[in-house]
Amino acid sequence: NFKKPFVPAFALLWAFAFFIPVLGVTAILLVVQVAKRFPRILRTERYVTVRMPEFSGVQREATERSDLRAGDARRILKDATQPLETRLRVLVALQSMEPKAAVPLLISLLSDPSEDIRLLAYSMVDSWEKDLVQKIQRANAELAAARQSGSNALIVNTLRLLAELHWAQADTGLARGDLRRFALEHAKNYCEQVQLLDARAPGIWALYARILTELGQLTAAVKAIKMARRLRMPTAETYALLAQIAYSQHNFPAVRRYANMLPDDALLPSSVLRSAAFWRTRRRMKKVNIRA
Repeated sequence: NFKKPFVPAFALLWAFAFFIPVLGVTAILLVVQVAKRFPRILRTERYVTVRMPEFSGVQREATERSDLRAGDARRILKDATQPLETRLRVLVALQSMEPKAAVPLLISLLSDPSEDIRLLAYSMVDSWEKDLVQKIQRANAELAAARQSGSNALIVNTLRLLAELHWAQADTGLARGDLRRFALEHAKNYCEQVQLLDARAPGIWALYARILTELGQLTAAVKAIKMARRLRMPTAETYALLAQIAYSQHNFPAVRRYANMLPDDALLPSSVLRSAAFWRTRRRMKKVNIRA
């Protein structure tokens, strides 16, 4: 039925077969030449002005409190008279802090009267803990692969990573009680394995000294510090560790002596520098008699 009338139907098919392939290509070439020779005609505006987006209150508070100190956060979060919204914003801002400073505060909030505070604090601690456990599991898999490959450098690097991860578990407070001692023992074991393979591995003796100090093995910790000092351990870190050991031994004059040796611009945590400043201004220790 579409063949009738014959002439119009044939003309239509001929137009499809001719104009689209032939004139279509011609038209494309013509457009390309026009765009090439007269680019200003087809120019589009690349930059437009957009309105500033509206951020939620929690996001704004977290941005404003990116430099929030642990002391300020503790004061606000421990104050039950503060509005719940303010406490939640400060709690969210703790994500930008180091786990070592934030975890003890979060753990103390697990008994907070507010259920929202308890749940959010628990979720943050659980998230950090799971992330650290996953890193340890990946490092164990990498250690097995490194031992199969027989590469001494890969084994040393993986053992050192495992020691640092287990130390982080204990140092941040994510592992407590028996689990903390378990993590410290594992970190010590990995450090000793590294020392057997490469006694001059960078940083391993300093980490080993910190672990021994936390385990209460102070004599071995002093020997580890001496070895680390031979391997170019920074002087400030050496004096800080020696002061910590002296304090554990109740040798307060030695603590004051090492504090005086610490430079004011040392690359150490602010808490260590504040402690050193306190001991430098402490002229003498007064004996206090406590009567029951």
